[in-house]
Amino acid sequence: MNQIASILAKKRDLAKNEMEYEKSILFDVYTLTLVLLLACNIVLNIVLEQYDSLLIFAMAALFMLGTLFFPDRIRFNSNLLFLLFFSLGFFIFYFDTISGEGCMNYLSYVSLTIALSFFFDHIRDRWFIFFLVVSYLIWFLINAGTNYYLSQFFSVNLTLKQQWYVRIYKIFEISFCTFIGMYFIYRKERILVKYYVEKERLNNIIQKTDKINFSGELYDLAMSKNSLFITYFKSQFPDFFDKILAISPNLISTELEVCALLKLNLSTKEIATATNSTIRAIENKKYRIRRKLNLPSETDINLYIINNF
Repeated sequence: MNQIASILAKKRDLAKNEMEYEKSILFDVYTLTLVLLLACNIVLNIVLEQYDSLLIFAMAALFMLGTLFFPDRIRFNSNLLFLLFFSLGFFIFYFDTISGEGCMNYLSYVSLTIALSFFFDHIRDRWFIFFLVVSYLIWFLINAGTNYYLSQFFSVNLTLKQQWYVRIYKIFEISFCTFIGMYFIYRKERILVKYYVEKERLNNIIQKTDKINFSGELYDLAMSKNSLFITYFKSQFPDFFDKILAISPNLISTELEVCALLKLNLSTKEIATATNSTIRAIENKKYRIRRKLNLPSETDINLYIINNF
């Protein structure tokens, strides 16, 4: 156990910043929570003598346990998380079908839906969340709307006592997941608040220094809407546009201009003035730039461009 803890701690030390470190810890704990629930399902299936189902839950538990050793860039990958939660939802549909309505396996959809709020970013991954929730709803309606018609072909015919065991477990599972989900959402919000407070502090420090560095010709050219701004900017940062286009070649000229102004650490209001645009228009451009650069919502776009290009 000490060796496992050492490996996990070393992996978390590779996090890019404090927020990534905190997120990695919460991810580990929530993953272990899911492993615990899968282990409970294994015990339940031993009691029910459903050994085929036991094998599936055991494989799922081992896989989830193994993800603790995956690099964070893989564990936080939205596409892989989507496939995982889609598969878990299908497993619930399968077990709900073979067990029948009396076992209330459909309640596990609630547990998965609660977990979505932690594993996915509600802005960046909104379509993943939407598709998963709709999938869970469709699978639920297939059985509930047809009065469990498919059960007659796959039913395992549990006794009333066995169905009672499953119901008791499902009530425990929903209660446990609701409590854990609320706690982790609270922790996640605390991390975000801590991050944005720290980000604001760093921004203030950077602005105090960068405004001094760029208070000469480059800053003046930008704020006066001078057509020579880009030319002079290229002379100061000759590789800037090549580097950023290498990562995102679909950035258009107006977005590249905003990127150049972000490199100077100008605020949204200052960029709006420099480009003769509205603040709302600049916010929309920053959002499009963020998407094209594939930046998570918690990453400060100013700091990212300043430090990487």
